Amino acid sequence: MRGSLTIAARVVACCAAALALVGCGAGQITQTDNQIAAVDGAFGNAGNSIALRNVLLPYPPNPTGTYPAGSTVPVVATIINQGDQPDELLAVTSPVGQALVLGATQIAPGTTVISTAGATEATSPLVVGELRIMLTNTQALHAGLTTPITFQFRNAGKVTLPVPMAVPPNSAR
Repeated sequence: MRGSLTIAARVVACCAAALALVGCGAGQITQTDNQIAAVDGAFGNAGNSIALRNVLLPYPPNPTGTYPAGSTVPVVATIINQGDQPDELLAVTSPVGQALVLGATQIAPGTTVISTAGATEATSPLVVGELRIMLTNTQALHAGLTTPITFQFRNAGKVTLPVPMAVPPNSAR
């Protein structure tokens, strides 16, 4: 009887040791450690204070999925000032064309500014606090490809993002 208790104690000790060793790795390589947000756009940070989220180009209003050269393409973005100092969006640039920034470029600490698709004409009136970023492309932009766009801020510096085109409005995700 004593021999079977010793064997049972050894089995229990081995199981406890195995559980302890398995528990040591918990949280280090998990299924959720590299998940990204469920939004279509690119994201990145400029310095330690400015966060850019869901940056994308709207799907073109034609069935080809292409913005022909010379199109005015809105850049949709959410810009968040996570710092305690105000910042300013100085410029937006891209190797595929020239960008025009209209409206609220000042970003107060703890606030969010959203660049919407809005009207595509530079002469369209802006609502107070609205930001529009319009890219006039010198080459065709195709769905499924990313467009490098650089955002330059006065204090946070600059960040270049590979900006995708949004999915077609009636597509299944």
